[in-house]
Amino acid sequence: MYQFDHLVHFVSYPEQTLLKLQEEGLHVVPGGSHEAWGTYNTLSYFELAYIELIGIENEKKFQEAANKKYSLHASYKENRRRDGLTRFAVRTTTIEQDAKLFAQAGLEVVGPERYSRIREDGSEVSWQLLYIGHPKSKIEFPFFIQWDEADTLRRKELTDRGIIAQHPLGNLTLKAVHFVVPNFDAVEQIAQLCGATILKKVNEEENVEYSIILLDEVKLIFVKPIGDGVAWDYMLEHGYGIKKVVISGATEQKHFTIDGAQYEINKK
Repeated sequence: MYQFDHLVHFVSYPEQTLLKLQEEGLHVVPGGSHEAWGTYNTLSYFELAYIELIGIENEKKFQEAANKKYSLHASYKENRRRDGLTRFAVRTTTIEQDAKLFAQAGLEVVGPERYSRIREDGSEVSWQLLYIGHPKSKIEFPFFIQWDEADTLRRKELTDRGIIAQHPLGNLTLKAVHFVVPNFDAVEQIAQLCGATILKKVNEEENVEYSIILLDEVKLIFVKPIGDGVAWDYMLEHGYGIKKVVISGATEQKHFTIDGAQYEINKK
């Protein structure tokens, strides 16, 4: 079974973005260093789904990591290191089989490879990553992660450490991630690979078509502009990719942009 794991928000200084999001009522905590990649992070959890704020702390190691095809570091570099929502990860427990399946489906596969990160308290957390892509695809595929610990153990440990905790703004849930795309070819392939169904809709007033994938409890909402409107304007200014993240369960409605990323926070 595939589940939404986390959303990557690349920023210049994760510790500063942490403070900005805390001011908006989110529970955000320091993470640690990815020594192999030259990056470090801060984290905001919504149960086991989370937003990861990543910054660079070692330029040489980051450049080496960015040479890996289809990696999230390559994405950030190719996007001219523009801060904002960059990629998302899908959680799996069958990463070795997934690699074979995706290769058989005609995708290019990088990994799986094992990684780890040192927390601020000196403890280590470890996982495996799998990157996939296609040279002709106009949007980036998700990457896949398999944690070494089972979800039940991770949830308990993260809760005991205060990493998973109540948000000051309420009992928040990561509800949806919105994308702007040129077509639904890759979207349909993502759904097929993850064994998910697609809901298709058209909004003629906004001049958009939607393809919606439900991954666990998180909606992946892919928007294709078909004429003038908000989505068309966004595409012209920012290109294709992740437009915003939607969070629900708040005590008040908020919509703000922090370090290149749009956050929409709703009561329901």
